[in-house]
Amino acid sequence: MNHHISNDMDMDMNKGPFMWMWFHTKPQDTVLFSTWNITSAGTMVWACILVAIAGVVLELIKFTRRLIQKRQPASKKASYLSRLFSTMHFVQTFLFFVQLGFSYCLMLIFMTFSIWLGLAVVVGLAIGFLIFGGKNE
Repeated sequence: MNHHISNDMDMDMNKGPFMWMWFHTKPQDTVLFSTWNITSAGTMVWACILVAIAGVVLELIKFTRRLIQKRQPASKKASYLSRLFSTMHFVQTFLFFVQLGFSYCLMLIFMTFSIWLGLAVVVGLAIGFLIFGGKNE
């Protein structure tokens, strides 16, 4: 029996991809794509800033959808089909599509089990809610 492990199966821990199954604080992660590897504290800081900005953008998109909905005239006389194929409904649908994409990407980032990236998601969403969430206009 040959118990020798080939060099192909050796994993260099400084190159990635990194997949953790528990929460950790190490600056070694792969975020969303195999090419987005975090290998140092500096790249972790930049990734956290980008993730926090994405959280703020997600709250901005949600706020924009609420604004469009409130400013849209509530016309009960228009048929369902005319409302379904209106320009504003297409804009709302596109914004909802982008909102879902951002939401799932942020969820996947949180699922890297990096405490720092998870905090960046939460802080970004909280800042976005602080800026846009309380507005009732």
